[in-house]
Amino acid sequence: MTNLTWATVPTTGLNNYNFRDNWSPNSALPGPPTINDTAFFGASTVTLVSITSNADVGGWTFAAGASQYIIAISSGARFRFFGAGIIVDGGAANIDSTGSTEVDFFNNSSVRGAAITNEATMTFYDVSTAGNASIRNEGTLNFLDTSSAGNAVISNFSTMNFAAFSSAGAATIHTFAGATTSFEVSSDGGHAQFITDAGGKVDFSLSTGRANNFLLSVGSIAGAGTYDLGRDDLIVGTNGLSRTVSGPVDDGGSGGGSGASLIKLGHDTLKLRHAGNTYSGGTKLGGGTLDLAALGAAGKGAITFAAPSTLRIENAALFSHAFANDIKSFGKNDVLDLTGLKFLTGASAAYHEANQHLTIQSGRVIDTLTLLSPHGTRFTVAQDRHGGTVVTLAPPLPGPPVPAAMASVSMHDIAGPHWGSDVASYASHVGDYLLVA
Repeated sequence: MTNLTWATVPTTGLNNYNFRDNWSPNSALPGPPTINDTAFFGASTVTLVSITSNADVGGWTFAAGASQYIIAISSGARFRFFGAGIIVDGGAANIDSTGSTEVDFFNNSSVRGAAITNEATMTFYDVSTAGNASIRNEGTLNFLDTSSAGNAVISNFSTMNFAAFSSAGAATIHTFAGATTSFEVSSDGGHAQFITDAGGKVDFSLSTGRANNFLLSVGSIAGAGTYDLGRDDLIVGTNGLSRTVSGPVDDGGSGGGSGASLIKLGHDTLKLRHAGNTYSGGTKLGGGTLDLAALGAAGKGAITFAAPSTLRIENAALFSHAFANDIKSFGKNDVLDLTGLKFLTGASAAYHEANQHLTIQSGRVIDTLTLLSPHGTRFTVAQDRHGGTVVTLAPPLPGPPVPAAMASVSMHDIAGPHWGSDVASYASHVGDYLLVA
């Protein structure tokens, strides 16, 4: 393995990376840095470096005191990293690939501190990672094998694919109008933050999840774009960020499928503002707040409380003061927040076991919800912080012992039978926000 340094004052071949004499020491070299070498960049009079033909390298290191570099990879060239990848300790590294260029990362290579504009094809293989890179993708960006987007900030203006067992890691992925970010095979969203603009799409429908059980996770989702879930159960909330989705959350996608569900975890708030979401497998609450701000925002299925949570229902989610989705397993420490029902003295809530309706009356206004299998049939009402009405279970009356509400919850309770024997491994995968008994 050889350490080579880009010349302080290149004299031959001007700015061509592939010319031997632009590197030092150069007396016995057959050419530029190769697969087992590390190329160092320091201060130089030539900072626009052009790669004009195929080349491999172990890694690039931009040392403390380095210049501000632009590395341009010409159309038709293929450049591959097999070692450390890209490390920026000083200066700057702006990497621009265009045309039919291919840039590939293998083994455990990573990107630290570089800004990349990809107008061609860039692929991460093996266990490589995008690290903390800033990537503007205007071509095709692929993550394969068990690679990861790491902590990168990725602006996707074109096509971005996760396949095999790759993960979005803890990246921030902004999908712009006309672009698609897709998950295939057994890839997963990890703890990543997804922001999707109107006309953009994040498509999970072609992935069956890490355990091949149609269970995937993301840190958070937001924006006016489309999220296609196929038939997957999507865990949301593992990064603790409160976000608003004003675009569709639907069954189907390029891989088809129906019966998808959302599983809300964490202590944050997920607000759904799109009317008529079509995901049909229901919504499960394992913590934090689900805020519904449009008719049909929670899709077509039931909303199930699986751990202490708040369900916030805005007036826009009611039709003639009635909420369409069934609500299951409402229990101790759960909260129903009717933000548009102005709290007035004397407000009350009554449960009607015959039709399983809960009616909440404040003044002359009555809102109606359908509660299936609540953990009690007596309720209290109070004022929320903005003048609306909150509903909780009333303390049990004195009498025979009442079974205690669950103090902890298993992921089987939250996610359903898909989990099977994969509880421990997937709990480790999605982090401390999962409540595992």
